[in-house]
Amino acid sequence: MNKTAKIVIALVFVIVLAGAIMMFSKKDSNTTTGGSSNSSSSGDSGSSSSDVAMVITYDGSSFSESTDSIKAGQSVKVVNNSSAALDFDSDPHPVHTDNTELNAGDIEPGDSKTFTIDKKGTWGYHNHRNASQHGEITVK
Repeated sequence: MNKTAKIVIALVFVIVLAGAIMMFSKKDSNTTTGGSSNSSSSGDSGSSSSDVAMVITYDGSSFSESTDSIKAGQSVKVVNNSSAALDFDSDPHPVHTDNTELNAGDIEPGDSKTFTIDKKGTWGYHNHRNASQHGEITVK
């Protein structure tokens, strides 16, 4: 194998590896639109408290919701009032594929993330670190 072929193979490997890392790593902030989640950390940019239709509070052992349901296109704020990090994701565990709009990822103690849900239905969510801690959002 000549030197040029080795370099090309090495570059392809690096590109594939970088893509895999980006795809599988958790993002602290998703800013895509058009049906995907819009998440931000505490100090939420882009959402005032009046824009939030539901607040989900995590206390370290369970979740509590401020309302039973929201309308499609409304925002949800997840607040971590515990002393440990929360990894907020959609069901089912561990693949988080029912509604990826809920995949907010890590939320540090005292922080929050806000995102918009466009997809109608009833969606389960859980703490990825302890999947027995879970709840449900109904989007009409």
